[in-house]
Amino acid sequence: MHHARATRLLRTMICTLLLSVMSICLFGPFGHHSYGQALRYQETTNMTTFQLVVQASPHAAYRSESSFENKKLQRELEQLQAGASYTEPLPPDTTLIYHKKGQTLHYGVTVNGELVDPMTKSIYAVSMDVQEALRTQVQALRAQHYGEILTWEDASAVIPKYSKFTITDVESGLSFEGQRRAGSSHADVQPLTKTDSATLKTIYGGAWSWDRKAVLVRFNGRTLAGSMHGMPHGGDGIPGNDFNGHFCIHFLGSVTHGSHSSDPAHQVMVHRAAGLLTSYISKLSPWALIDVWISGANQGDLQLLQVTTGQEQAVHVRSMRRLSKFPERDVSQLLEFEAAVDVTVTPARASAPAHRRVLFRLERASLDSRWYIRSAVMQ
Repeated sequence: MHHARATRLLRTMICTLLLSVMSICLFGPFGHHSYGQALRYQETTNMTTFQLVVQASPHAAYRSESSFENKKLQRELEQLQAGASYTEPLPPDTTLIYHKKGQTLHYGVTVNGELVDPMTKSIYAVSMDVQEALRTQVQALRAQHYGEILTWEDASAVIPKYSKFTITDVESGLSFEGQRRAGSSHADVQPLTKTDSATLKTIYGGAWSWDRKAVLVRFNGRTLAGSMHGMPHGGDGIPGNDFNGHFCIHFLGSVTHGSHSSDPAHQVMVHRAAGLLTSYISKLSPWALIDVWISGANQGDLQLLQVTTGQEQAVHVRSMRRLSKFPERDVSQLLEFEAAVDVTVTPARASAPAHRRVLFRLERASLDSRWYIRSAVMQ
């Protein structure tokens, strides 16, 4: 009797266990509702995570990143079709990265959310919804990466004399602490400590330099777009910091103490630090454009040469500076013209500067278009 009862009890337990196992296989560990949850989990794990990266130039070590998911973008990337040509002189500063079947694919993304193939320089057509989603993501990340562009008067109020702030080079990503000591037309700044001075020197490759660099100035929760050089000069107010003098940081519209005029190279770097380099260059007069080209040649800045000419190129000189003001003439009704500019130049294999003349040829597609330097021949 007890044996028969035990057998029935064992059969009941086995049946119950089998039913539980079948239920888990069919519906998941939480019953009928978890079947839909399991499908959603599988769909989520199959969704691609996109990565955005912002850099002021393709080789800049300083970069900002963000990740997001977008099912519609994922579907449209599977069937992209090339559209119009991308005609800007520089590639987009934002890159979209995603992984597809073991491959890592990269596309440029404009501030308007357009996808650009870096190889063919074609714009890929995506839906308005996807473009708007990309535009929102890109603009948020660029706002995080770049600085506010403020006039010198406003910037001077934000970082008053004796304020201490963090300075970041947008190319190397290196940061150091500085203090504004003086300056009525721009900020006269000194590194706070020996370590800060050493970092500033590292940014310039181990030697003090007058070269202009785009920087971010961070103070009281704000980040300003600026331009600095790295040459100690003038008064010294922080003893023991291994920096004999001060260096200068310029902002929008600030001027030099000597000439009382805006320095073209500093103004270019201010706009680079704000993420506005291409749009700024596109509005320049031919004469200002020549100044930017000379600055690029002087500093070996390939990006400045490219944004002025629309082509990747290099100029093999150690230094170059314009000798004097050139006579600007009215070119408002011209589509092309030539201008000869006297410069002092130190060739790549020379040790002493020499006087040379550079013949520039400039063109534009229409009276409403921007100017490009199509050739620069040293005579």
